[in-house]
Amino acid sequence: MFNVGLIDSLKVRVKLDKVKILDKRLITDYIAYYPDIETLDNDGNEQQKLGDNFRKAEPFTKIINGITYRFYIKAFIDSKKQAHEYVVFQISAKMLKEKYFEGISAENYRTIIDDINSFGVLHVKRQDFCEGLVSDIDICINQLIDIKSLKTAFSLIINNPNKGKAPLLHYINRSSNQIYYTPTEDKKSDENYNRQDEILKNLLEVKKDVATTTNLGLDFNKREKATNTAPYCKIYHKGFELLSKSIAFYKAYLEPMKTSVIDNLVRYEFTIKAHKHKEYLCKQGYKADFKTFYDLLKARQDDLTKIAKSGLPHYIEAKVKSKINTELSPMDVAMQYYIENLIKLGFDKEKLLGFTYLIDCPVSRSRTKSKAKKLIDDLTNRDKNLTIQIQNNERSNKFLQNLGVEL
Repeated sequence: MFNVGLIDSLKVRVKLDKVKILDKRLITDYIAYYPDIETLDNDGNEQQKLGDNFRKAEPFTKIINGITYRFYIKAFIDSKKQAHEYVVFQISAKMLKEKYFEGISAENYRTIIDDINSFGVLHVKRQDFCEGLVSDIDICINQLIDIKSLKTAFSLIINNPNKGKAPLLHYINRSSNQIYYTPTEDKKSDENYNRQDEILKNLLEVKKDVATTTNLGLDFNKREKATNTAPYCKIYHKGFELLSKSIAFYKAYLEPMKTSVIDNLVRYEFTIKAHKHKEYLCKQGYKADFKTFYDLLKARQDDLTKIAKSGLPHYIEAKVKSKINTELSPMDVAMQYYIENLIKLGFDKEKLLGFTYLIDCPVSRSRTKSKAKKLIDDLTNRDKNLTIQIQNNERSNKFLQNLGVEL
């Protein structure tokens, strides 16, 4: 269950004529019948047990021990502008119950279809279900990591965003119950930055797309706004989620889990939105050409893992090739490598040379300091961006020193 791509949830749509509808409320308007006339609330119709208004056909929704079963009728327009009616099934790995962490697979999907048919609302054959079209596919990867290390990982992502995508990152902190908005570099020209209060209010209302404030996580974009190059992804603490939002499911099917697992269980999810997204992934070299549920079940786990991992690189600043002087001695190359990365972490020249004060011998200290300065100058001359960065670091550290802060 760890470090591999698993099918977590998706929509499967099956042609209506392939499904036997047993409860006509799923496809036709109806009038409600009230066995208890008091439910009419003294509206003047106490003498009749029938409501007086037609009701539209309703989706079937049933929640059992934290598992949501939902299916409904929807018409889709094809390329010839002809409408075709389908039954849309929203399925998830939770429907596997005790086998939840296996993910939906060719070995266990039959359980889901059998459960759906057991409600007596409709009946669909396994073959017809497998020939259904798939969309909104969530692929997940589970990992074990302690909270402190997880927060460090989030910090690395937030501090190295693709600047054009930075506003799409949303950090959810369990301890502070706050959602932090990451602005673009130019805050004044960033319209969203000036609307933070409104944005945060909206985020708190959209609970289905943003992890609840009882969790720790990082969201990338929103499900409904996802595009090929800004896909919907999220990382969140699965253990927290199971013990809060999904507590009914946990107690019914998973309890007890080892403390070492549930305390450190973190999940990453990547959504393949629709057909165009699948086409885009295929053009990028990923094996995402699954049209039907059967195609998806045949997908190799390694390919699912690669597809899921394609999401986050859209949001992270691409690594810039190092300008280190490779003609130096191996030890000096190592020195320049660490100098380069320390500058990126906020070190100025004074801090870069700080280690020399630990050398007791005045002669050795002077020689080492002189050599370190040459390596710094050589590196910053090769990379003008590092020159700008080290100047920014000097101003920032001076500002903090004036406030009595030494980092």
